[in-house]
Amino acid sequence: MAGAGEDKSYFQRFCDYMRRDTKGVEIATYTISGVLFVVAYNKIRPLTRFAKASDIPRHFIREQIPQYGHVRKIEPSIQSGPLLVVRHQPPLNLFFWSSKTLPVKVAGIDVNANGYSWLQSVVVDRQITFVPVPVGGDSGQEHAECRVFFYDRSKDGKTVRRVDVGEALLSLGFARMSVPVPVKATKAASKDPFERAVQGYLRALAKSESEAKDRRVGLWQQSLPPKLWPAKLWQSAWNGLLLKVSPASHRLPELVR
Repeated sequence: MAGAGEDKSYFQRFCDYMRRDTKGVEIATYTISGVLFVVAYNKIRPLTRFAKASDIPRHFIREQIPQYGHVRKIEPSIQSGPLLVVRHQPPLNLFFWSSKTLPVKVAGIDVNANGYSWLQSVVVDRQITFVPVPVGGDSGQEHAECRVFFYDRSKDGKTVRRVDVGEALLSLGFARMSVPVPVKATKAASKDPFERAVQGYLRALAKSESEAKDRRVGLWQQSLPPKLWPAKLWQSAWNGLLLKVSPASHRLPELVR
């Protein structure tokens, strides 16, 4: 009984203290809440509008977090090729009056003049999704190297196709790859989700470029020797058959083809 009374007195003392003086507890609570808010803000960056590559947090790149924006124009660059001038849209677009824009380079490819015209006519004024993929290394450039997508709706409005800008440019022969393609993933890289994502992207680009070379389209029309006529005839017939039997959702939009 004495022990119970002693325990009760300790509890009573604690309750009395909490009722009498809670300033210290409030300070500790607010401090912890503030620290958690800062950590969460740094993790998500809900209000930050990116204007240069260094603004993008490193964990956004490692975790391949998609970003969204509107392409205002295509800006030529002698060193980097055409750059998409993107008005980045953070999750909470509170500072909607901000005029900051982020220059974005389609990662892993060099775009020619036809590709520049294609970007002007197809990508400008579109909403895009872009994922930072610095395949060229940390060069200290202002622009961000990204994998870029947009969504194109069919004429009848029944299907929506996700178009990878890099793959589309390569498949048309309007660009060539600018980085080597990994032949086989190393054991260390295969365990790293970021490395797997980068290697998967580069292999997808290489496949599109290989198909463009095989069809001798775009820049490959003059740079590669023409196919023998039986192979050329067979390729043309095969491409026509695939176009007919493939469902509309699996085809490139007419604007892209």
